[in-house]
Amino acid sequence: MCKLSNLCQGHDTNCDCKTSLYQCEIIKPVPIPLMKCSESDFMETFIRIISQQNELIKSIAEQTKATLEKISELVNQDSIEKAQINPVTNEDITTSTTLLHTLCGENTNFSHFLHLDNDIPTPAYKERAFSLILSIQDLQGNKTILPRTVIFKVLLYTAENPPKLLSISTSGDKIMRGTLEVEGESVIFFRKIIVKEVTSHFRNGSLFFVIVPKDADYIKPLIIENFIIKARKMPNDEIKKKCKIAQDEVQV
Repeated sequence: MCKLSNLCQGHDTNCDCKTSLYQCEIIKPVPIPLMKCSESDFMETFIRIISQQNELIKSIAEQTKATLEKISELVNQDSIEKAQINPVTNEDITTSTTLLHTLCGENTNFSHFLHLDNDIPTPAYKERAFSLILSIQDLQGNKTILPRTVIFKVLLYTAENPPKLLSISTSGDKIMRGTLEVEGESVIFFRKIIVKEVTSHFRNGSLFFVIVPKDADYIKPLIIENFIIKARKMPNDEIKKKCKIAQDEVQV
C-alpha cells in the first residue's frame, strides 16, 4: 500500500504520489506589473509640490504680518490710554525752584545771596575731598559783611518730587563727612567735603547740592543742580606705580 496517501491503491512508493507531492511544494512566482514613470512626469509633480509649498509659506507670512500689525495697534492704543490716564505735567519735574520752595516756603524776600567763588567739581568723585569758597553778596551783587555770624550747612537733596533730604547712604553710613557746617559773616570756607555715595543710585543720576543758612531767612540758599558723584578715579601717578609694581612682580 502507498505510504504517501491513504487513498492511493499503489504498492510502496511505485506510484505518482511522490511526484505530485514535490510539484505541490513548488511556489510559482506572482508577476508584478512595472509602473513606468517618465522624467517629465516626475518633474511636473515635483514642481507642483514646490508651488504648493510656496503658496502655503506666502499665506503663513501674510497671516503673521496681519497678526503683528494687530498686536502693534493694540500696544499703541494701550500706551495712548495710559498716557491719557497719567499725563506728564510740569509738576512731575523737580527744579531748583521746587526745592527752594521746599526749603523756604513762601518766603522770597531775600536781601542777601551766596556766591560761589570757586568751581565745584563736575563730576565729583566718591570719597575724594573738595573745597568750596563762598562769599555773601547783597542785592546789587556787592560783597558784604553780615551784622552777625551765621552758620551755613551743606546738604544733599534728591531729584524726586518732592525732593528728599539725604543723610544716609545706600550702605547705611552717613552720606557725607568732613567740613559740612561752618560759621561766617563774609567769606564761607568749606575746607573739606567728602561724599560717600555715587549718584547713579538715584533718580536722574544726579542730586541737588545745597548750602543753607541757619536761622537767617534773609539769605537765599545756594542750590546747585545736576550734582554728579562718580566712583573714585585713580590718579595717573598711582596707576603708573601699580603697573610698575605688577611688572616687577612678573619679572621676579
